[in-house]
Amino acid sequence: MPNSLTSFWSSKSVLITGASSGLGWALVHALAPYKIHFCLLSRREKELQLLAGQLRNCGSRFWIRACDVRNRQEVERAVQDFVKESGRLDVAWVNSGIGGETSRHKWEWDFVERMIDTNFKGALYTAQACLEVMSKQKLGALVGICSIASMRGLPARSIYSAGKIALTYYLEALAVEYPELQITTIHPGFVDTAINRGNPNRIFLQTPEHAAQMMIKAVAKKKREYIYPWQMKIIFHLIRALPFGIYKRLARRMIHLSRPSSTASE
Repeated sequence: MPNSLTSFWSSKSVLITGASSGLGWALVHALAPYKIHFCLLSRREKELQLLAGQLRNCGSRFWIRACDVRNRQEVERAVQDFVKESGRLDVAWVNSGIGGETSRHKWEWDFVERMIDTNFKGALYTAQACLEVMSKQKLGALVGICSIASMRGLPARSIYSAGKIALTYYLEALAVEYPELQITTIHPGFVDTAINRGNPNRIFLQTPEHAAQMMIKAVAKKKREYIYPWQMKIIFHLIRALPFGIYKRLARRMIHLSRPSSTASE
């Protein structure tokens, strides 16, 4: 293990939401060798127990709680209870999220509201509960998993991209308000997880394992913003810089790239 990663991550107290699958699952595997005291939160407690069982010989400790990030009281209790046991909270990964189509052809209010409640309100509940602890400690790192989808309002994925855009600017504001803390915003490109597996046009696709390694390195380097892979970073900034008229014509031609064929969650 590189010395820089060991020095940053060794024996940290780390909270991860959405840890039962996808990027959350991969992050736990990537961090387990560093003797982490994990707080793993997900609605699917059995999957968390399975994950902890797989890694029981890595030297890390696992505190597990079934928790729905859409429920603010559940999130606050989970964070408070974990800190009572661990004594501190060093890093919090705001990771839970769901994806799916919200186009003019496929608009379902129940799903739209569930996406807003999970991707944005759930992120706020988690971040604010963790910030309450970290601000008292005067140290800690809050990591928000946003998305390449925050580069513009994406047709057919309007609610997903709007939620990630909102989360991006919320985290930017926190970086100003909490100068004593590390606030890191991560924009993944396509990673081979269930949240985008229905999309047949996943360019520059990354494995969850590789994505997790890149992310823990970015946090250890205390990056304010991290976009990966590098090809998607170029696309992100180019698309964001386009005048709307040009973006509109381009987006209408490539709308199929942002229309997954099914709904999935992390």
